[in-house]
Amino acid sequence: MKRLNVLLTASLLAIAIACNNNPKTSGSETPQEIKTEEPKDVVLHDYLKEGNKGIGPITSFTQPEFDQAVADEGNKLFIVKCTMCHEYGEDKLGPALKGITKKRTPEWILNLMLNTEEMFEKDPDALALKDTYESAMVSMGLNEQEAKSILEYLRQEDAKTN
Repeated sequence: MKRLNVLLTASLLAIAIACNNNPKTSGSETPQEIKTEEPKDVVLHDYLKEGNKGIGPITSFTQPEFDQAVADEGNKLFIVKCTMCHEYGEDKLGPALKGITKKRTPEWILNLMLNTEEMFEKDPDALALKDTYESAMVSMGLNEQEAKSILEYLRQEDAKTN
């Protein structure tokens, strides 16, 4: 019986600690007094400006102000359109995309998404990728805004991996 009491006491103590381990409260505040942290500004890196621009409709790119809704839409599109061949952090059928916005210009990335076939026929960087991976990327039928959304999602993810 003594052993059971010790176990129950230890369990209740663990539950009490877990329930009261909220760093925003000391346990004495009412819900109205609990202060929430202000959302921190998203810190993003600038797109790579120098380098191969690729072949296609995007000849120049102006970095827009970050828009979380655009990045969120890009995340959804990435999941639906890209994850069958790409993962963010590891190679799959195609290369991992971690750090892509730090290695390639936004024009090149957009042209690869929008003008896939011609890029894999004529662009030297795309041709090098084609030689490295088992299959070439296929066109996913993205429009320019969808491609820019995916690009902004990748930029947001790349900012997390300084």
